[in-house]
Amino acid sequence: MSIKNSIDTSVNSSVTKLDFTFSSLEPYHQALSTLKAENAALQSQLFRYAEDFQKLLCERDSAAKSENEKNAVYQQLERFNQDFMILLAQKEKSYRALESSHLDTIRRLATAAEFKDDDTGVHIVRMSRFSAMIAEAYGQDNEYCNLLEQASPMHDIGKIGVPDSILKKSGQLTHEEWVVMRKHPEYGANILGGSDVPVLKMAEEVALAHHEKYDGSGYPSQLKGEDIPLSGRIVALADFFDALTMDRCYRPAFPDQKALAMVEEGKGTHFDPKVVDAFFSVSDKIIAERERINATNNAS
Repeated sequence: MSIKNSIDTSVNSSVTKLDFTFSSLEPYHQALSTLKAENAALQSQLFRYAEDFQKLLCERDSAAKSENEKNAVYQQLERFNQDFMILLAQKEKSYRALESSHLDTIRRLATAAEFKDDDTGVHIVRMSRFSAMIAEAYGQDNEYCNLLEQASPMHDIGKIGVPDSILKKSGQLTHEEWVVMRKHPEYGANILGGSDVPVLKMAEEVALAHHEKYDGSGYPSQLKGEDIPLSGRIVALADFFDALTMDRCYRPAFPDQKALAMVEEGKGTHFDPKVVDAFFSVSDKIIAERERINATNNAS
């Protein structure tokens, strides 16, 4: 069997297995959507009760209305409110449990991809935090930052489709091997694609775009400038900085100052200048966060 056929067989097998795993996440999303809809319906119901009682008070002749009648109406409204808050708390607890299970599944799959790359999995913890911090400094809202932090660990899931002989090679890759390596963004997008789950939709976007470069010299689509999704532009820098400052099978970690200089050198070519500016505005915090994560990991 040729190298290409062997690689294609390995990739197709991995993608088939992971497609099944990701499709199994859809019930989680459906359940979360149902709970959100139920919460909204409960809130609307409470507001309708309040409006009805307000109308009742207005329609009664104020002269004939006794203090007892008014108190009874307000007490009934308060009971409805208490019942609603209890039910809402129960629904919220169920929602959080499902969301936690959903995200745990995603993180485990992302960690599986990192283990193929001779990493302990802490890389995806660091770079996902860096991504969220850069996004916040760039001016994105909390919802976007949280979604990016959840989605960015999936950026290299496509490496599951790259043979270990290439992924873990200590020497220089051949042209043929580079062709295979550079397909991992497409493999990842294929694995993650087709989902309506917001975090997986962003993860697909990140997987496909995080090796694009601002000047159009990246891969797989040679996108340029703001044609590259913002999520991809941010994760590209977060991933680059963390990869530079960690030991790899083919080189030791770079000192922070060297890594920071290399980020600056890539401004406007590899990286979006605005994303670079956002990064440097919080670079001290990013380095401190890296040290905190490493210390926590080493202690566990």
